[in-house]
Amino acid sequence: MTGEMEGQGFTDWSAGREDARFSDWLAARAAPYWSRAVEHRFTRELAADELPDAVYRRYLTQDYAFVDVLVRVVAYAIAKAPDMPPKSRLAAFLAAVTSEENDYFLRSFEALGVDAETWRAAPLGPTASAFREVMLGAAVDGGYEEILAVFLPAEWCYLSWAKAVAGQTPARFYLKEWIELHDNPGFEAFVTWLREEMDRRGPPLAAERQERLAGLFRRMMALEVAFFDEACDG
Repeated sequence: MTGEMEGQGFTDWSAGREDARFSDWLAARAAPYWSRAVEHRFTRELAADELPDAVYRRYLTQDYAFVDVLVRVVAYAIAKAPDMPPKSRLAAFLAAVTSEENDYFLRSFEALGVDAETWRAAPLGPTASAFREVMLGAAVDGGYEEILAVFLPAEWCYLSWAKAVAGQTPARFYLKEWIELHDNPGFEAFVTWLREEMDRRGPPLAAERQERLAGLFRRMMALEVAFFDEACDG
């Protein structure tokens, strides 16, 4: 998904390609950030059980501080989805984030020695704040497709890096379970559905709006790289 011409529109990119997918074009336009995020040393060290607890503590605290933003973005997606089937699919995802995944965070914080006062009061750092600006901006001011363009890269990236390290089993449960939360049939089915939604709704849009979606997707992937960098480098 790298090596594509940075400004190539979907119509030109898809010409002559069999089964050209709009989501693949978005990922190609996000080069080199897509591959940098999926192959980041954070994910490799996590899978190898070599990630320092201080790094993961910093990462997880910021990730949890951002969950409220994610919940709000998904709520906007539910409200702006065109009909009931996507609303139902997104609502199921929201239920998982606020139940099973929330339980994971609380157990992990306890194991990592992060007290409730700390994780409840943690402010968003520079990268998480930028995520909030991009995602809520798309959710509030954009349509359903803009929300997909900021939501899909985050979930698809996590599925991709988790599948790339599948089979590795860190001894620390909070590292092992973080992989499992993003490499399982249910999550993969949800990401597949998100891609199909984007593939269905992206191609009919005007070229100018397609470019807007590509810009949002690329910005999100650049921030994913920065988020991992920030956790690793402090």
